[in-house]
Order: sequence, then structure tokens, then C-alpha cells
Amino acid sequence: MPGTSTGSDSGTGTGLRTESGTGSNPATGSTPLLRRFLSVEELAVSRTPDGAPDPSGIAGRLAAKEAVFKLLGSVGKPVPWQGIEVLRGPGGRPGVRLSGRAAELARTAGVGPIDVSISHDAGFAIAVAAATTPYDRPSRWISDSEGNAMSSAGIDKVRDWILGRHPERTELASDVDLIESRLVDSLAFVELVYTIEDAAGVEIDFDNIDIEDFQTLATIEKAFFA
Repeated sequence: MPGTSTGSDSGTGTGLRTESGTGSNPATGSTPLLRRFLSVEELAVSRTPDGAPDPSGIAGRLAAKEAVFKLLGSVGKPVPWQGIEVLRGPGGRPGVRLSGRAAELARTAGVGPIDVSISHDAGFAIAVAAATTPYDRPSRWISDSEGNAMSSAGIDKVRDWILGRHPERTELASDVDLIESRLVDSLAFVELVYTIEDAAGVEIDFDNIDIEDFQTLATIEKAFFA
């Protein structure tokens, strides 16, 4: 059993992940597969002393993400893997950081700061997530001096990624066709998807991609940050 999650109406959520297996199990998968589930920061702290991926640590983080998602009361919807980060807190305790859709789900559910506990037993990682106080977060939209909504911080991250690949450019308008202008070619497209997933806190289904959603910054923002 690769993984499962359960929860209740008592303000807790639980997640369970196996620490062994191959192929479809992210805990023992390749780095490209892991990037679908773990952020760059999470990958950095999910390694053994010799630098290899740590299946036990990875399974624990995946279980914790599932537990947090269950706590948010969104069973049946895609898990925003990148939007739920399980990092090292004070004293080495796991800490949860929400962004993108996960943060919006927490706000809607009225869930406050989340504590997680992770344990390992008989080849499984088990996690429990709990929250006790109301959740409050600033808007993910950047406003001008008059309070008018401007571009989201997430789409700015996508713009910065594209500009970082093209140092000859200093700006990028929201209506520039990224595909036709070759700012994003076929080799870079997968990286663009990962960048959007990380910035928006969503998981994009490669089997159901609509290329029009990725043509300009404006269409990307409408599809993934609106």
C-alpha cells in the first residue's frame, strides 16, 4: 500500500506511507518524481549524510502532507503537494508551511498554525496533524499604493524564472507568447510546469495539459493563480 490518509472532525488528520517499494512509490522514486511531491527545500533536508535520498525521511514528509491535507477537509480533491511543505523547525521538530492553494484551503477551513508529529514503525511512516487556532494570512496579491490588485507574487516568481533563463531580457510583458518567441522551448517546458507548481502550490496533470494555459504570463496567471 503506497499511502493512505484518514482523519476526523476533531481537528486532526493522519497520514500513512510505506518506506519501501519501487516505481510508483515517491519515497523510493527518482529525483524527477520526487520534485512533483517535495519542494526544493524539502528535498535538501530529505537526504542521508552521504547525500542520497532518505526513503524514511521522504515517507515521513509525504505522510505529514497527507495528514495536513486531511485536516484541511478537502478529501477527493487533488493534493497540493508543493503547497504543503514539511520542514525542520526549532530543535529539529517538523514544521508546516502552507502556500498557494493549500493556504487558501486552510483559510477557508479556518485552520490555524499546524503541528505535525511523525513516527516510524514496521516499515511505515505515520503522521498526525493538528491545529488549534484560527488561521490568518496576508493576501497573495500584491497591491499598489492605492490598494489596487496587481500581479500575484506567484506569477512574478514564474516571470523571474523565465528572465533568469534569458539574461539578455530585462522585462517580460504579460501578453508575450512564451512558446512562439522560444522563451520556453520543449526542453524547458517541464521545468516551467514544475516552477508553476511550486509557485502556485498545485499539482499539474501532465496527461491533461492545455498548451494554451502556458502561452503567456497572462494565461498562466488566469489558469493557476486566479
